[in-house]
Order: sequence, then structure tokens, then C-alpha cells
Amino acid sequence: MVKFLFAFVIAVSCMAAQAQDDCHRVSGSISTNFLNPNTTFGSATGDLAGGIGVTVLSLKDGPAGVLTLHNQHHWVTITGDTINADPADAVAYPSGIAGLYAASYPDGVPIKGGTGKFRNATGKIFAWGAIDTSKNEVVLRYEGKVCFMHGND
Repeated sequence: MVKFLFAFVIAVSCMAAQAQDDCHRVSGSISTNFLNPNTTFGSATGDLAGGIGVTVLSLKDGPAGVLTLHNQHHWVTITGDTINADPADAVAYPSGIAGLYAASYPDGVPIKGGTGKFRNATGKIFAWGAIDTSKNEVVLRYEGKVCFMHGND
């Protein structure tokens, strides 16, 4: 009976260890262009390198010219994995130069799964940079954490 109990405890421990999160810090840069007032498309470098685009779901004017863009992200890595993200708010602060904004995602972009190695992944990505509406360009740095679930395939 003791051997059985010992084997059971070891087996449960091994299964729990296989289902643990494997979390990694990620960082890089993003460069996109506005294709139209509601859509960007471009590339990401660094740990999540690949193609990235944003659909602006809504735009809210705030005090002193501050804009809040409620965005849906579309991200495909260079290996073909898709990263799913919940909608997130980018806040754009006017710089004093017409059309140029400092931008950030103060609450981050929540990662909620995807395909390939991002299946069941979770995490949050923060970004900051600039939006130039006169040139229809966006340049950002990103950093955050992505946790991959192992043993859940």
C-alpha cells in the first residue's frame, strides 16, 4: 500500500509539473502604417517578430487633445503562430507638433492564446512610442511577459 501511495504522489507531482506555466519576458519594436483611418499594418521585431496590424474599434477624444484608441490587435509571428489578444486602449498625447502624438498602452495588451506555441498562452504586453498622423505612421517599443502552458495539449 505504501508503494502504491508513493507511486501515486510521484505521478501526480509529475503531471502538475508538466502543466506549469513557462513564463518569458518579451521585448522588441513595432512599426506600422495606417492603411485607412481604422486599420494599421506592419511588422514587429524582437521576441514576437512577425506581422502585426490593428483595427481601431473606437476613438474617444479627451481633455487637452488626448485621444484614446480602443484597438483590436492581429499578430502573426515569423513562424506562423497567431497571437490572440483582447482589445486594449492606446492613449495618444499631443506633442505640440501638429499630428504627432506620444502614445502608450498604460494597461497593456492582454494575450489570450493563439495557435502553435501560443495555444493557451497568457500574458500582457506594454508598449510606448509615437503616432504621426500626418505621415500615417506608428512606431512603438514593446515589452512584457508571455506564459506558455505546457502539458495541456
